[in-house]
Amino acid sequence: MPCARLALLTAGLAISLPATSTAQWPPEKLENLKVLPDTMPVRQLIDLMAGFTRALGVRCTHCHVGEENQPLETYDFPSDEKPAKRKAREMLRMVQAINGEHLTGLEERQDPPVQVQCITCHHGVTAPRTLQDVLLLAYQAGGLDSTLTTYNALRRRYYGSAAYDFGEVPLTDVAGTVARRGRLDDAVRLHALNVEQNPESRFAKQQHGRIALLQAFTTLGPDSGLARYQTLRAQYGPAAFPEFALNDLGYALLGRNKTAEAIAVFRLNVEGFPRSANAHDSLGEAYAAAGDTTRAIASYQRSLELDSTNANATKRLDALRARR
Repeated sequence: MPCARLALLTAGLAISLPATSTAQWPPEKLENLKVLPDTMPVRQLIDLMAGFTRALGVRCTHCHVGEENQPLETYDFPSDEKPAKRKAREMLRMVQAINGEHLTGLEERQDPPVQVQCITCHHGVTAPRTLQDVLLLAYQAGGLDSTLTTYNALRRRYYGSAAYDFGEVPLTDVAGTVARRGRLDDAVRLHALNVEQNPESRFAKQQHGRIALLQAFTTLGPDSGLARYQTLRAQYGPAAFPEFALNDLGYALLGRNKTAEAIAVFRLNVEGFPRSANAHDSLGEAYAAAGDTTRAIASYQRSLELDSTNANATKRLDALRARR
């Protein structure tokens, strides 16, 4: 069999491994092959099937009729009873089309060319979903407790394999989606778990710090928000609270009509980054929203002292002075 054809065949998903009518193992001939050629050697097909099971993290019974832990000669390999077997045939046809039609149409390819295989998408799991998708499905079905249980179970089983990404990004993505659904408490716990699992990640600490402060300022007020900031800053260090993050938090609070809370955050930013024209500009906007014209003007003036090209500060100052 030509090498190119063999590479194409080995790129599929679990399909049929038929047996003979005498039900011996290994079989002498192949039956009911509908995608792969029935002329391929039996040993080659067995090895191919073994590759499929490893790629999907399953056993023969996933596609074939048989009882787990029983001799293979007792299996009804030719049967098409299981939907997974029929689905696998379609997956194999898809892979063959990708490798044989779509990839071959590229202008430039490496030598040897890249071939799509089961493992390319499945990484040792049956359903090729990202960790984010799996956790969000768990959250939708059973809330935060179900999500945490699912995450811990997957981490125990698959950590160190290629199945899922247990780095700093997936939990951040899930927490962000949960926060956008209005569940700040759940988002904070997910971000805290992310820091716990990735304790050296500045990114994880920044994301947890922001959402934890948003929760504290939104639900408990300025004083509690400031206390939470001091606690987290001592725990994570100042690098977890860069200027842009505090600035974004301030505007998030303004967007929620939490003007006093936004002023408190922007003042923190000015204290931490006193030479930032943008920090003073943002504080001026919050003061203006609160109706404190005097402080708003002072903040915009300071912003212009630090950056005379700040057109926004100039425009806002003119507007504020015109009201007097």
